[in-house]
Amino acid sequence: MKTKKKGVMNVDELKAYRVAYGGNLGVKDYTSFVGTPALLFGVFSFLLLYNGWVTIICFTIGLIYGFRVFLPNNVRKQYESESFNQRNKFLNNITQVLTDTNQTVLMAILKVTPRSEGEFKQDLKRFHALLIGADTERIRDAIFWFCEKYDDDVIFTQYLEQLETAMIEGKTNIDTLKDIKTYHNDIRKKQEAYERAKQGHMRDMKQLVIITAILIIALTVSFGFNTYLEAFARHPIGYVSCGLYLGLMVMFFRQFVGYMFDDSVMEVKK
Repeated sequence: MKTKKKGVMNVDELKAYRVAYGGNLGVKDYTSFVGTPALLFGVFSFLLLYNGWVTIICFTIGLIYGFRVFLPNNVRKQYESESFNQRNKFLNNITQVLTDTNQTVLMAILKVTPRSEGEFKQDLKRFHALLIGADTERIRDAIFWFCEKYDDDVIFTQYLEQLETAMIEGKTNIDTLKDIKTYHNDIRKKQEAYERAKQGHMRDMKQLVIITAILIIALTVSFGFNTYLEAFARHPIGYVSCGLYLGLMVMFFRQFVGYMFDDSVMEVKK
C-alpha cells in the first residue's frame, strides 16, 4: 500500500491504513485527532469573546481540520513507522540467516517470513512465491516489484538489489549485506531520536496552551467579567483583536502540525 502524500483520505482509506498492521480506527482516534483541534479552537474562541455562535463556528472549523488533516497525518505516520520497523526487522533476520553459507536467499526468505507481521508479511509471501522456480528475468521482475512497493526506503531497495545479485550469481556477499543492514539500523536509531525530540516539543506545546488559557482567564477575572465583556469582548476592537489572535493561533498550529508529521529530514535520497 502506497501512502498518499497529498490529498484527503476518506474513512475507508484511513481504516485500510490502520488495519494493514493489525490496528483499528476507533473512537479514541477520532477523539484525539479530530476532537483536539475542535476543542482547542472552540475553547479559545469562547474564552476570548464569550460568543456562542463564534464558538460553534470555530469548533466546526477545528472538526473539519482534524478530520481532513490531523487524523489522516497521524494514521499515515503510524502506518509508515510500522512498515519501516517491519522492513528493519526483516533485514536483521535475513542477514542473520544468510550468515549460514548453506542457506540460499529463497530458503532465508521462507524462514524469516513468519517473523514478520501485517501487510509486509503478506508482501513477503508474494515475493517468495514469485521467486520459486524463477529464471533470471522473473527474479528481476520480482525484485523490481518489491523495490517499487517500498521505493521510499532507499537502503531497503539496495539490500534487495544485493539479494538479486546473490540469486542470479549464486553467491552471497554477506559483508555487503551486513553493511547495508547496519546502515538501516542507524537510520532507525536516528528516527527514534528525532521522534523523541518531537514528543518533547509536543509537551512544551501543551504547556504553552494551558498557560495561555490561564492568562486569558486571569485577565478576564482581573478586569471583572462584565467589564471585560463591555470593554473588549463586545467591542469592535475586541472582535478585531481576537480575530487576529485566532488567525495567528491557527497559523502557528498548522506549522506545528506540519513539523510533527514531517519526516522528510530523515529521508535518504538516491
